[in-house]
Amino acid sequence: MPRARVLLLSVSVAALLAGCGTSGDRDQARTAAQTLYDAAQRHDGVVACAQMSPSLRAQLVEDEQKSCAKAVTGLTLHGRTPASVQVYAESALVRFAGGDTVFLDDTAEGWRVAALGCRPQGDGPYDCEEEA
Repeated sequence: MPRARVLLLSVSVAALLAGCGTSGDRDQARTAAQTLYDAAQRHDGVVACAQMSPSLRAQLVEDEQKSCAKAVTGLTLHGRTPASVQVYAESALVRFAGGDTVFLDDTAEGWRVAALGCRPQGDGPYDCEEEA
């Protein structure tokens, strides 16, 4: 499977790292990321996909040519416990201890994962398992 890339401008990263946002937003973003990762590890694709943004679900189905629920269980995801959460306006970043970084968007459904399985590549963009 070809790996997707998330291109982040330095201004966007700096804004995310500023950590604006309410504690409620941080809690909701953390919960969405944690729920998705826990469900994927249990092979519960339905619950995992419910935590994804509509565009990520559609992209995953297109890339894998399977239903979202089946495709998500085949992704290589690392991390069990969120170590840090930053929120800025309508975007969030959750870093898992010893694992991945997840990017989220504030959608009409609440905080939903827009890119997952992301790993930093030095000064370059994150390399993500899947992104919208």
